[in-house]
Amino acid sequence: MRALEADPVFSLSNALASGRTRGFTLVEMLVVMLVLSVLAVTVGMRWNASSTILPYQAELMARNLRHAQLLAMTWGQNLQVVVVTPTNYMVRCVVASATVPCNGAGPVMDPASSSGTFNVVLANNATVTGPALLAFDRLGRPVNPATNALLGVTNNYVLSDGTVTWRARVSPITGFVTVDSP
Repeated sequence: MRALEADPVFSLSNALASGRTRGFTLVEMLVVMLVLSVLAVTVGMRWNASSTILPYQAELMARNLRHAQLLAMTWGQNLQVVVVTPTNYMVRCVVASATVPCNGAGPVMDPASSSGTFNVVLANNATVTGPALLAFDRLGRPVNPATNALLGVTNNYVLSDGTVTWRARVSPITGFVTVDSP
């Protein structure tokens, strides 16, 4: 039995008997928690949440452009992406009709949207500049809204918050949508 007591594995009973155990005290734990909370507050104050909004808005616009292409192909309708104001864009049908999805001159009824319409308002003072009209034909290709001819140039939508700009690009002929960072 004495050989077991000399073994460090079994020294726990000796430590308990002497009243001293190895571990952290409550004061040590409170000091560590205080230091971690001060670090968390410092990092949180330096992190600028508005700097993450513009990349999100650029990715959202790229997803919406792709979505408009898919809707044009699914519905067999030519659709337009219209920059209504610098902070608002929508998707509508080139030829309005009395039936859904092209009911009226306003935005189309979007099956993927909880609000029902394909109308996007940018957040946190983000603005978009670019072509006022971009149309997608029934095959999802970018076309000239007036002539229905395939576009031969890249369409750039520039999103800005006043200091940083991001770009959503629509490639000619294929309609491939990409996002460029600053």
